[in-house]
Amino acid sequence: MKYYKVSNSGFDSKVIVAYSGYEALGYYLMEIDDQLGFVDDIDVEEVDADDRVEISYTGYPVYKTLKELYQEKDFWQVPNVVVEVE
Repeated sequence: MKYYKVSNSGFDSKVIVAYSGYEALGYYLMEIDDQLGFVDDIDVEEVDADDRVEISYTGYPVYKTLKELYQEKDFWQVPNVVVEVE
């Protein structure tokens, strides 16, 4: 199980947990099927589970790792969106 940052030309970026980059890409395509442009414009990049993401609660930034965010979910399906990033 690995973490992949998938985006459509730099927009609508999501970090997806999956067993392969192809699985992450397929799951991403199912998530954004109504906004689909060209498949060639979609970028898939493997990221480390220890990468920190800024989460903001009441205006104060809080940082969590991708692994922590995934473990906080109620169910741990694979593939699954861990977080949407800007």
